[in-house]
Amino acid sequence: MIRLVLPATLTFFLSVGAKAEELRVPDLSDTAPTLDLPVCENTRDQNNCARVLACVGRDGLWLDGQARGWNSGSVAVQRSDGVVCAGTWAADDGPLGSGTARFECTDGSQGRVIYFSQDSLTGTAIARGMDDMGRHIRAWTGENVLQYLGDGDVEAAKLPCTDAAIPIS
Repeated sequence: MIRLVLPATLTFFLSVGAKAEELRVPDLSDTAPTLDLPVCENTRDQNNCARVLACVGRDGLWLDGQARGWNSGSVAVQRSDGVVCAGTWAADDGPLGSGTARFECTDGSQGRVIYFSQDSLTGTAIARGMDDMGRHIRAWTGENVLQYLGDGDVEAAKLPCTDAAIPIS
């Protein structure tokens, strides 16, 4: 389960299946509101879910969350600095299963990535893009993304966001 901390004023749309469900985060005064995402399960339909991991820039900032849907859907991630981001993704008719994803974050930043290749052994889609602050984004998603980032060893998975890679489990 991934727990996202959201500001009380945020209305978050998470697409599950063919319809979007509106989740309103209550104002909890002194406590930080949270949104618990459902367990991520891989399917072959609109209920499909895959983990998303990404590096933002080269200063150790990273994203962890979920992408849901089949051929298109929603993305919900949290940055390592606590900022929450949400958006959409869609597959193109391009080569190698390419597609795009766009997102907005609670700090007002926005970004876009293009999925341009896939590792055939693990089914991991690989993306590159940029946010509106000029930071490069490298992202990975798929059923076996930890296997891909660990060179076959899930326990050794690391995000290459800095010169000293960040362990991920």
